[in-house]
Amino acid sequence: MTLLRGPSASDRAYAWTRDRILDGTFATGGMISEGEVCGSVGVSRTPVREAFLRLAAEGVLELFPKRGAFVVPVTPAEMRDVIEARLLVEQWAVGVVALLPDRAQTVRLLDECIAEMKEVRLPDDPLRYGLADRRFHETIVEATENSHVAAFYRSLRDRQLRIGSALGLVRGRTERSHTEHQGITNAIAEGDAELAAALVRDHIGHNREALELKLRVS
Repeated sequence: MTLLRGPSASDRAYAWTRDRILDGTFATGGMISEGEVCGSVGVSRTPVREAFLRLAAEGVLELFPKRGAFVVPVTPAEMRDVIEARLLVEQWAVGVVALLPDRAQTVRLLDECIAEMKEVRLPDDPLRYGLADRRFHETIVEATENSHVAAFYRSLRDRQLRIGSALGLVRGRTERSHTEHQGITNAIAEGDAELAAALVRDHIGHNREALELKLRVS
């Protein structure tokens, strides 16, 4: 009998540190010590160092020997790059999914994501909201069954969550976002690829405008 193994110590240290960065517990521009992660996760320093190396390779951390890790601040250039990449991937993906003959399951999953986002009490749990939003968009991309695009897109959404956490919630954006998500879902359900792509373009464009405004006043 094959025994299923759980995540390694390095994986657990990575996931814990990454989540604390994404939810803003570890603020951009601050330092994280190895000891802090060791004590919270219950692992030795070697897995933490491995986790820090992974996050540094992703451009999230900058390592300083014997001092810890610096959380790299979000820049306007990073925000622009992420938004532009999302526009390219998501407009293509939603057009593909809207024309799939068996898209009913995808529509059901999208409706579940929207329902979860509506349940979240903001600003008490911004990470849960961000993760539900992420699942909504990832569901569309993964439904294309293009594993290479899906892997690239997941890395984009990590960066999007970090940007949102660094800048904080954008006042008045949540309700509008619910309406936009539902419109995209309805267009997919109706098989209207052109409308779905246009709604995705508008949705991401509105996010960009809101984040740019937040960046200017921060």
